[in-house]
Amino acid sequence: MLAKVITRKAISRGFGEAMRYIARDNPKQAAEPSPAMGALNLDCPLDTPEDRQTAIDILDATAAAVRNTTARGPVYHVTLAWQEAEHPERQQIDAACEHVMKTLGFEGHDALWALHRDTDHDHVHLIVNRVHADGHTAKVPKYDWLLLDKAMREIELAQGWRHSPGPYGVVHDQGKAGVVRMSRAERTTLGQLDGGQRVSNAAKAAEHRNAGAQSFQTWLAGEPAQVIRTAVQSPGASWHSVHRAAALYGVTIQPKGSGMVVTATLDDGRVLAAKASQMGRWASKNALEKALGPYEPSRGPMPEPKVRYAAALDGQRASLRGEPQHASADPERQRRRAERAQARALLAARFKAEQEAIRKQRQALRKAMTARHRDERQALIPTLRGERATALAEHRRDGMDAKVALSYRAWEEAKAKEALQKRQAAERKTLTAKTPRTEVWRTWLEQLADLGDEAAKATLRGIRYREQRNSKKYQQQDGIEGEDLDPLRKLTVANLRAEIDHKRQLVVYTGQDGREKFTDTGPRIVMHDKSDDSLEAALRIAAQKYGCKVDITGSSEFRERAARQAVRLGIKVGNADLQAIVADEQARMRAERMPTRTTKAEQTAERRRTEPEKADDLSPDSGDKPAPHRPPAAASQPVTAVPEKQAEAAGPHEQAIRSMEQAVERWVDGDRSSGTVKAFIGAYDCARAQGADGRGLIAEVADRIISRRGDGVAAGLASLMAAIERQRKREQGMGR
Repeated sequence: MLAKVITRKAISRGFGEAMRYIARDNPKQAAEPSPAMGALNLDCPLDTPEDRQTAIDILDATAAAVRNTTARGPVYHVTLAWQEAEHPERQQIDAACEHVMKTLGFEGHDALWALHRDTDHDHVHLIVNRVHADGHTAKVPKYDWLLLDKAMREIELAQGWRHSPGPYGVVHDQGKAGVVRMSRAERTTLGQLDGGQRVSNAAKAAEHRNAGAQSFQTWLAGEPAQVIRTAVQSPGASWHSVHRAAALYGVTIQPKGSGMVVTATLDDGRVLAAKASQMGRWASKNALEKALGPYEPSRGPMPEPKVRYAAALDGQRASLRGEPQHASADPERQRRRAERAQARALLAARFKAEQEAIRKQRQALRKAMTARHRDERQALIPTLRGERATALAEHRRDGMDAKVALSYRAWEEAKAKEALQKRQAAERKTLTAKTPRTEVWRTWLEQLADLGDEAAKATLRGIRYREQRNSKKYQQQDGIEGEDLDPLRKLTVANLRAEIDHKRQLVVYTGQDGREKFTDTGPRIVMHDKSDDSLEAALRIAAQKYGCKVDITGSSEFRERAARQAVRLGIKVGNADLQAIVADEQARMRAERMPTRTTKAEQTAERRRTEPEKADDLSPDSGDKPAPHRPPAAASQPVTAVPEKQAEAAGPHEQAIRSMEQAVERWVDGDRSSGTVKAFIGAYDCARAQGADGRGLIAEVADRIISRRGDGVAAGLASLMAAIERQRKREQGMGR
């Protein structure tokens, strides 16, 4: 288990913000599953948003009863994460939360927890009220993260979970397990540390955004660090030799503040930086200056970099997507990828500029209105004073009592001030409506996409695609995916209708019956109908869209079917766990194309057994045209029985033989569509996959058809075999 303290940027918002987040009561979280929740030392239901609002009010009221002078506020928020495939129950969660609160000194305080199971690791959000019901406020321990790590080991021992790495470890002595603090050397020996510094949270976030590709810090600590360390530790090392070694990877070493940093400049001008000590303790400022003397900047020409971080990052991304990593493997795709990256960068710069302009415009208008309103309020005061004396004199002439006159005048002045205040409030409201606040990135993209901006559409599809990948349901959903380099558009496949949903940036493919077959979301095709025809159509579109490789997700049955069909269509499958199936299907295709070697005597015997129908010439994957058939025996004569060996082969595959017979019947009766040909091939391949003899299958089918229909089906059989051969060639040539 691992624990992490969640820091808050604004402590004045009370418990409402954190509570609504963990309970997923925010409008933006409407699509996320509702979590299981529980309370500690707080007698309040949490089933509905109204119940949870009551809990928020109770916690806020308890915290407000005591004046809080601490900088962290009354809310303490921490997450407890279990390892993959570990799923705690409610009693275990209550016990874990109580142990954490006791460890931190919050025992007896009001607390709430919510369990989130929508990631690879089940995790609990624990929110504690630091203000106790009796009025005292508990302090947060100075090294709370260290105490939390110790508590995680203790919970693991108590509940039987696997041990996670951390400052505290579990040791066994004389059959008893205990939790002890480990030094960095001990953790390095155990493989928990590599001798360098930990990767920063920003670097971890960068790796998450790059779908698992290495951050600059991680990349720097690899091969570049080894080469630079060799240069530092070599005899006669100098700052010049170290700078030359760093230049081989496009990085520079320079002092900053009290330490050293290593920087790299990307093609778009951005500068990435990491502490030199990220490469190891040998690269700290003190260690480098001890080995090389006082720092000296680089001088003279430097060698051209052999590897840059940007190129290594592109290669890692391509590898994660199952693409060829060699830059020259497909120059056209490299060019389009670079164009798309440049378009996204320009789009981000445009968004930043527009939002900055809106912010400045809003500030200027608001400032001008505030000054005008202040002048109006200041001008009203002397005006009312001047009118007051005249009004009081008129009231006295009319015989009004002095006190009554003053009250009446005060009422009139209050009305004038109220009218000014309401008018100014209406003007402020109108200004807010005319100049809205800066928009979020996604809302801005949606507005541009509605106007037809292709770069915005592509970026929006990427955001939605990443959101899908973060869901556990993603890998369970039947679908095909690849790298989307072209704008979203309709692709033509026979017998399908395609409609573009411009709002959601989707292409929905429907059949002739009006039912949805699959949806193209850009980098992913989501299957709705799992029939063979729909699967083939989706794979053909994937081949046209993604070109190189596809990844297949979903159930094991669907993934195997799709992988075998992709091999038949000439599409490469990128999933590592499906390569055995790919190899098996390729072997089957080679076996089907390879003629069976038989002796001359065996061929003669086979020909005699199968005459007059010549069924051995009717192989659905034969490369030669079927030979003309001899007239069959009269219908009244008994048909030659299928040899015992063939009958044994065909017997267990009766269903496949019947499906093949039905396909032949439809073909002979005039149904010359591709569906008939595919039905025959599908039944034939299914039986072959189960170990049936191909020649025996064809012989059995031909024998039955000719026995029922007579010699009039010979020409139809020959044309069907020719159609099967053409279909086989189309399948084998697809995508090549």
